[in-house]
Amino acid sequence: MMRSTPSLLYTIAMLSLLAGPLAGKAQDVKMRVPIISLGRIRTSEIKDGKPIPTVTTRQNVLKYPLLTADLNNCRVTDYKFSLIAPGRPFYGPIYVLGGDVTDSIKTVIKRIDGPGVKLYFEDIHMLYRGDTMDANPVYVQYDE
Repeated sequence: MMRSTPSLLYTIAMLSLLAGPLAGKAQDVKMRVPIISLGRIRTSEIKDGKPIPTVTTRQNVLKYPLLTADLNNCRVTDYKFSLIAPGRPFYGPIYVLGGDVTDSIKTVIKRIDGPGVKLYFEDIHMLYRGDTMDANPVYVQYDE
């Protein structure tokens, strides 16, 4: 049988006293805002305070047509889509429920060739841990 020493009892008592305040502090930590991307296309970069569209291919845009978050249990609930193509009229904004790129948007993307076609996914809302949150916009450009 092992005997308790005063120093061991003192250590256990101190740890249990410290654990209470530390457990309360864990709830004060703000959760990280999830980052949204289009399929496997990385998110837009910010330069001089302005977003720069991520350059990709039309094939990549259509391959994974879903706005996804980089955290589990987070999903896009709605967003606004617009498209700008050189020499063509402005397309949008179209409000979409859910995170999928709709069939009508995919049809427009298939019909418009590049270069310089810019896709804007803005006013993105997501559901994360029971809370509705705003998400970062996603800007994509394809050149073919």
